[in-house]
Amino acid sequence: MRKAFTLIEIIVTLVILSIVSYIASGLIAKTYIGYNQTNAIHKANIKLEIALTEIANRLEYAIDGTVVKRQGSSIAPIDIAPSNYATLEWVGYDKDGFEANDKKSSVDYNASNNASDKPAWSGFCNIAYTTTANQNIILTPGSDLPLAEDVIKHLSDDKANLINGTVAIFFPGNYDYTNIGYKGSQPTGVRTIANFNSANSTLQLSSNASRITEHYKLAWSAYAVVPTNYNSAEKTYDLYLKYNFRPWNGQDYDSSGVKSALLVNNVTVFKTYATENRIHIKMCVKEKFGKTKNAIICKEKVVFK
Repeated sequence: MRKAFTLIEIIVTLVILSIVSYIASGLIAKTYIGYNQTNAIHKANIKLEIALTEIANRLEYAIDGTVVKRQGSSIAPIDIAPSNYATLEWVGYDKDGFEANDKKSSVDYNASNNASDKPAWSGFCNIAYTTTANQNIILTPGSDLPLAEDVIKHLSDDKANLINGTVAIFFPGNYDYTNIGYKGSQPTGVRTIANFNSANSTLQLSSNASRITEHYKLAWSAYAVVPTNYNSAEKTYDLYLKYNFRPWNGQDYDSSGVKSALLVNNVTVFKTYATENRIHIKMCVKEKFGKTKNAIICKEKVVFK
């Protein structure tokens, strides 16, 4: 009867165990690397989608003709700007005021309650009211102008309101960087609000409007998506959304008091261009996993205008 393993049997067993361990450790390592890669792709995908959605949502309210691109001190409309112009900028109308009213619940509809179901500003203008002798008064029926004042003041941290020439009124027309104040240009194509009268729903312009139509839009801020913090080693940068500045008042996104919010970091590509009635936004984001590996996700979103 055998009472022990021979030396050869032990060696063979050790060799087999070593081979099994090597294979198993390789499978475990591959599984771990695969998990890290999947996790990195998932993170990059979420960050990218959030950033693109944020930009697209705000671009939906861009005033026609105000979307431009910049590279340093150079500026051009998005449809003709060179591909290397990185910064995207536009004037957005006040969608919050346009959609707001001060109805809070069904109880507000009783006869004794003074809450209004009017929007803060209706977007309609009674052109028959504005006469030659009264060219700077706009009648806007269906507007709750005190509410518009409150909404704009709160959103802008009291930097803009309806009584000091900081809110712009846009009638349909050909606006671009040459006539709304981009980079110090004269804002000849836009007028600002000097005051309002809530009793008769009128807006007083800072100067006579050269052109008045039945529709208008109010704007209290321009917006800019700006690449910053370039990392030459990684070839990445961060994207910031800058807002609460008014080109028609001589401000730009580098002015004092401008709000800034990080959209996404580790960006490798940010390109925008326009085709017909569409604005295309393409972005790529890098996410590291492990010491030397990277996952790069690219997406493109289209905003119809």
